[in-house]
Amino acid sequence: MPEPDTFPRNAEQARLDAELTRQELGETAEALAEKVKETAHTTQRAALTTGAAVGAAVLLVLLIKKLVSRR
Repeated sequence: MPEPDTFPRNAEQARLDAELTRQELGETAEALAEKVKETAHTTQRAALTTGAAVGAAVLLVLLIKKLVSRR
C-alpha cells in the first residue's frame, strides 16, 4: 500500500521546512516588535502633548487670576 503524499517526504525537506518556518517566525516577531514600538512612541507623544496642553491651560488660568486680582 503506497504512503500518502505528505510533506515533508524526507529529512532534507523537513530541515528546509523548519528553517523557512524559523525565518517566517523571526520576521513576524520583528514586525510585531516594530508595531509595539510605534504604539509606544505614539502613546508617549500623546502623553507629552496632553501634558503640555494641561500645563499651558494652568499657566493661562494663573495669569488670568493674577490680572483679575490687580483690578
